[in-house]
Amino acid sequence: MFDQWRTLFKHLNRYLRAYGGLSAMVRSPFFGLALLFTLLNYSQWITPEWPKRAEALIPNLLGFSLGTYAILFSIMSSRLKNALRSVCVSADSNISWLESINATFFHFIFIQVMTLIWSFLYQGSWLFDLARALGNANKFDNITYKALSLAGSFTGMFLLTYSILLMVASALAIYRLAMIRERPDPSNKK
Repeated sequence: MFDQWRTLFKHLNRYLRAYGGLSAMVRSPFFGLALLFTLLNYSQWITPEWPKRAEALIPNLLGFSLGTYAILFSIMSSRLKNALRSVCVSADSNISWLESINATFFHFIFIQVMTLIWSFLYQGSWLFDLARALGNANKFDNITYKALSLAGSFTGMFLLTYSILLMVASALAIYRLAMIRERPDPSNKK
């Protein structure tokens, strides 16, 4: 019954390891910049204005990301894929360059999807329903509700900002890939 869930979590765990784990994600300059930009842009999450922006931007970014991802891996030669599979990112890992690049693009897409889902959840009534179920029917007088709402709004604005900054990380992955040159085939002399 739970085989599909186990498979899903196995693949998500593999992606997270290939990306470098949660610690690499949190230490990333893009994560730090997203946090800084979210703090500086407090009016967007205090009011909250970010869900409108997320629902306007993320579907376009997601289409672009999926298209780029598909095109990149469809035009990559099998020799280059094999070469990238054979070289590990570092001496102590068994994560290949190909898997690392895959993880970078998947991370970009995953964060975009999470941003969109968070926007839908944030605008729903689940938090109010939870507060009411706990005996706090008047949400505007409830400090806990306001704190949770602000935390949720901050998280959404952070995810949106992080999604946008991850475009640079994905572009850098393509740039690094473009710097790799295939060795000329010695049997193909002209």
